Amino acid sequence: MSTRAGHRRSQYRTPRRLRGEGCDHLPRSRAGSWAGRGSRPSRELADPIFRGVTMRAAVQRWVEERVPSATVTELAGDASTRRFYRLAPVSGETSILMDYGVPFSGESDDQKLTTIFMRADLPVPAIFDAAPNPGCLRLEDLGERMLEDELETANEQGETPKLLLEAAELAGRIVQDGSAALSNSDRADAPALDTDRFGFEMEFFLENFVGKYRKIKGDHGELRVLLLKLAEEAARTPRSVMCHRDYHCRNIMVRPAGTLALIDLQDARWGPDTYDIVSLVFDSYADLADAWIEPMILRYLETAGINDDALLRHRIHIVGAERMIKALGTFGYQTEVAGRTRYMDAIPRTLARLDRLLAANEETLAIHRSFQTLDLFANHP
Repeated sequence: MSTRAGHRRSQYRTPRRLRGEGCDHLPRSRAGSWAGRGSRPSRELADPIFRGVTMRAAVQRWVEERVPSATVTELAGDASTRRFYRLAPVSGETSILMDYGVPFSGESDDQKLTTIFMRADLPVPAIFDAAPNPGCLRLEDLGERMLEDELETANEQGETPKLLLEAAELAGRIVQDGSAALSNSDRADAPALDTDRFGFEMEFFLENFVGKYRKIKGDHGELRVLLLKLAEEAARTPRSVMCHRDYHCRNIMVRPAGTLALIDLQDARWGPDTYDIVSLVFDSYADLADAWIEPMILRYLETAGINDDALLRHRIHIVGAERMIKALGTFGYQTEVAGRTRYMDAIPRTLARLDRLLAANEETLAIHRSFQTLDLFANHP
């Protein structure tokens, strides 16, 4: 079974075609347009250990001082403006360099949230060094195996893969243990996934997927009203819990020992009690057999201490719809504005699932009809 949706893009992944030299062909993040702010411009480095790598000069100097004689390999980026490198010293373990592109003051969101996750005993990469100026972190290297890789050999007719159940359980631990750690941190009053945020995501979808990606003109007033109602309903939750916010198979790493660890923490925040589990079971990057979904949900609910009832199932449906529509907005933006066409391959899968989900509940039938009127499901087979 194939789970790939375009080129895989974990920040710990060295693309097969880019390993060793030749990293100058790597798709660049938007960081390159403003990476020189407050420092010397980016340039290709002449030192043999940096051959084929583009790195800001100030970051290069920091690496040479902190990890002398390390071999540096540029890695594939994510949807952010950050850039990632693997540092391999002459002796000792490798590490990951995360370059923000500009200096930062105090602690970055990654540092603050890593502390919160660690206080909750949740598996995340350790931060070895922080350099506000030039603006980078050196992190534990979790390897290159993502949960996505493990699903490629899974049997759709078999039982739910063990690692998927463990990922669902880990999402439940974020609810139970992460929420307590977040409430006792200086981010307890940080922005949440609420009506305003979900409303922004629906507008983002209309602008970037409907308008820019599908090139459908108009103000789409009827659909806008329906989507804003969906945003309001998705924000209703018996309690707000800590959410990873981007909980999918490319942000869940499989360590060499076979245990799971989380990356891409910087957007973690309060949100609905179903948000992370719907992000996993409706993953845009993986083909999950229908028979696997229910065991994953049950494992999550048991670990999170959430009652399974009709209202819970309703929340899964509504939040799942919001999450997939939000993802389509992101894919439209990344494709049409940022020029990262690799996200196009995730669109058909997401549309197909959204088609089924919207049609399965009376409350979202009007959105489904509006999508059909605009022919928005046309991108899936």
